[in-house]
Amino acid sequence: MAKSLPKNLLQRVISAIALALPALASIQLGEPFFNIFIAILGVLMAWEWSRLCQGKLQSGGILLLLFVGLIPFLPISGLALQEAILIAPVICALLFALAQRENGRVLFSVGVLYLALPVCAFIFLRNNLENGVEFVYWLVLVVVATDTGGYGFGLTIGGPKMAPRISPKKTWAGLLGGMLCACIMGIVMSHIFDWNQPFLVGAFSALLAIIAQIGDLFESHVKRTFNVKDSSNIIPGHGGVLDRMDGMLTAGAAFAAIVLMSNGHILSWF
Repeated sequence: MAKSLPKNLLQRVISAIALALPALASIQLGEPFFNIFIAILGVLMAWEWSRLCQGKLQSGGILLLLFVGLIPFLPISGLALQEAILIAPVICALLFALAQRENGRVLFSVGVLYLALPVCAFIFLRNNLENGVEFVYWLVLVVVATDTGGYGFGLTIGGPKMAPRISPKKTWAGLLGGMLCACIMGIVMSHIFDWNQPFLVGAFSALLAIIAQIGDLFESHVKRTFNVKDSSNIIPGHGGVLDRMDGMLTAGAAFAAIVLMSNGHILSWF
């Protein structure tokens, strides 16, 4: 039986629109506006991650905020993103040493990779690739379609749970619905941007939907580990920035990694 719509649906819609406007504007405008927007998101997520894993913001959390927040400005200053990736393991070790809550030490320290890699990925995709603005639009809208489809199909169809111990509300119907919506979005975006292989892009979008769901489940696992419902309450009706960006983080990092590992050959689909 289908479940009723949440009482805060209007609040969720208004918050989503309020977030979408600056996000889309920054994607369109590019450097330095996109870098600034990503830096703000990175700092907010680092703050939430520190509170989530350590219970409060402390010296290690401040280091995490500074590192993640400064990464988007490296290209503007003439430095390469690769340098941030090389420094990340050192920051990881420092966070492990500075952690004050022992049971959250490992998760807290790997948070630097969890946040820094996607931040680097989005800066690379938008600013270093030809037609990067199209790739970021597509990536963002595919993840939004995944979340929307997963929510809609899961709400109306229900059925067997996908990972009840980690995220009790997620169903296999929701996963398939998210994949379907992501595939459709990929095909639609291909026609809008006049890309070469619409159906291959659609199939690849469905794959990214699975990766986005893995990211969603990972964040849910972390929250359940520390018995927390939301990463914060900074976004009315939605919870925290991490709650909204979890799928985007893994999908963005995965796409950038595939582009680099394929030496750009996958871009021939676009």
